[in-house]
Amino acid sequence: MIEILKQALENPFKTKSNFARENADLIAMAASDGFLTTRIATGLYSRKWMITPVGLSHYYALTGLHHD
Repeated sequence: MIEILKQALENPFKTKSNFARENADLIAMAASDGFLTTRIATGLYSRKWMITPVGLSHYYALTGLHHD
């Protein structure tokens, strides 16, 4: 999960990229838990997976890192 969240944070990946296909199960779990999204705004969606604020907090908790 850390790798998925890190990738979404540092370099959001396309929904049909090789990375997304290879990690489809983990991405589905992360999206279901609210850690990833493709939503930019209400009714507006992207073709890239991006980390959410909840996902960012979870990433920091998993890695022991702190954000400023």
